[in-house]
Amino acid sequence: MRRLLLLALLTLAPATVAAQASQFGVRGLGVPGRPLSTRAAGSSGAFAMFDAESGLNPATIGGLPAMTATFNSSASFRTVENPAGSASLRSTRFPYVSFGGPARGTPFAVGVSYSTYTNRDFSNATLDTLELRDVLIPVFDTLSSRGGMSDLRIAGSFKARERSVIGGSFHILTGSNRMEQHRTFTDNQYRPVEQSTELSFAGVGVSLGAVHQLGRSLWVAAIARSDGGASVERDSAPVGDIDLPYSLGLGLRWKAGARLDLAAHGIFRTWSGANSDLLALGGSGSDNTVEVAFGGEFANDPRRPNRAPIRFGVYYATLPFLLPPGLQPEEYGASLGSGVRFAQDRGSLDLAVGYLSRSTGDFEERGFTLSFGVAVRP
Repeated sequence: MRRLLLLALLTLAPATVAAQASQFGVRGLGVPGRPLSTRAAGSSGAFAMFDAESGLNPATIGGLPAMTATFNSSASFRTVENPAGSASLRSTRFPYVSFGGPARGTPFAVGVSYSTYTNRDFSNATLDTLELRDVLIPVFDTLSSRGGMSDLRIAGSFKARERSVIGGSFHILTGSNRMEQHRTFTDNQYRPVEQSTELSFAGVGVSLGAVHQLGRSLWVAAIARSDGGASVERDSAPVGDIDLPYSLGLGLRWKAGARLDLAAHGIFRTWSGANSDLLALGGSGSDNTVEVAFGGEFANDPRRPNRAPIRFGVYYATLPFLLPPGLQPEEYGASLGSGVRFAQDRGSLDLAVGYLSRSTGDFEERGFTLSFGVAVRP
């Protein structure tokens, strides 16, 4: 049974989904997270390479004017479809928290953040028939998982010159999947069967980032990250290792006018490095991913650009872990957002509404996300 649970982590196809956070998080390590502040989420992540409150580029914490604490929550409302039917799902998460700011009197800034690396919350239900003592007995199975991997980031930045900031960070990757399997029989001569196990993950990574101002209204940013590998344990017993990706990203920001600010980025991640490890454990493998985003921010009052701006954006991404063999899942999104600052810019509230669509083969998922963020600058 424990062997079955491990294989379920890596191979179970959600063709008979009853309810879960996402059917695209059943295989592999789950659905990758995005370390975005609600402010950046309002532009579909387009400003993440330049946003001091997001966790994508370690150089951006140099843009914090003071020590800042941020807290972000997200609620999703989705409809999923697959060969087994359709269902309506909802979930609430707290995907990103951060604290950081400048070291007074120096060109340095430091910060820490905690974000979702991958999410593997799901519950699957299946109906089957077994032959027991020469009699066919219908059975009802459920397999559920709670958990995922988290990313604890310790970052620092240095203002190398008037127009350039460089940064680096150390990442502690950890988490667990608490999995439970239940089987019931329609024949009451057989008692229900229950089995539980815990899969834990541990790894470390490093990242480098930079932001450079090319002109009066043009900025460029770049990131490079290596997450090494994650060791996997089942109930404290070593199982194996899974390679985690290298990431390369490039961003561009253009101040198009007094009211309009535009940004875009592209990120490539080498998730195919985990393919052989997942196949060795019985999984369906993984593939490299790309992410591109474009968005903007329109200031209603150029003299007070942080007073209820209108944020907008779109993005496209591929997901690393395959459902039907040979078909890579795709993800599309669009968002709108705004926010206010108060108490002489010592506090801020941000809100973002996003539309999300994921698909591969006969599996589809569509819905909306509502993100809320709070920032305090004591």
